Amino acid sequence: MKNKIFLLLMAFSLFGCGSLAQKPKGDLIYCSYSRNGAAGLGKDYCELIADVDSVPKVVVVLNEENRFDDPVIKRTYPVDKSVVDSLYQILAGQKVYQLNGYRVEEPICGGYSYRIYMEYSSGEKINAFWYGNKIKDKAIRAYNTIEHFFTPWRNKAKEDEKALKDEPVDEEQ
Repeated sequence: MKNKIFLLLMAFSLFGCGSLAQKPKGDLIYCSYSRNGAAGLGKDYCELIADVDSVPKVVVVLNEENRFDDPVIKRTYPVDKSVVDSLYQILAGQKVYQLNGYRVEEPICGGYSYRIYMEYSSGEKINAFWYGNKIKDKAIRAYNTIEHFFTPWRNKAKEDEKALKDEPVDEEQ
């Protein structure tokens, strides 16, 4: 019995638990990433919300709970199904689902914590979180890929905020 347990543990250590993960079934209905800074550096996140029977949308939130002078930016942009399908393909191609349950919390001072999270119409959820230095390359690649996917909306949110600030003020009111 001890030999069987030992062999099973060896198999898990050689191949990793992620290799046993199955590709989620159903449609992608939610995907987000977040970066949360320690010591009041604020939180940035984007999310794609594609609930069944609703218009998909991208939500951008930057500088939330930032203790410095950076303004909080919150914007929502409707998107079409092709955006949802594109992200679904990217996530499936990188096998991001293999990161489900990945969690690292190292005792470090400062820095950022990172999270990626997805939901599918089948009810399956993929969640990964880390805060530290010794992070799986696969987790970093997945985060960077998802962050890059949302870059056009982040940039638009920043441009919209700047345009709002640059609008002339009507002093006659």
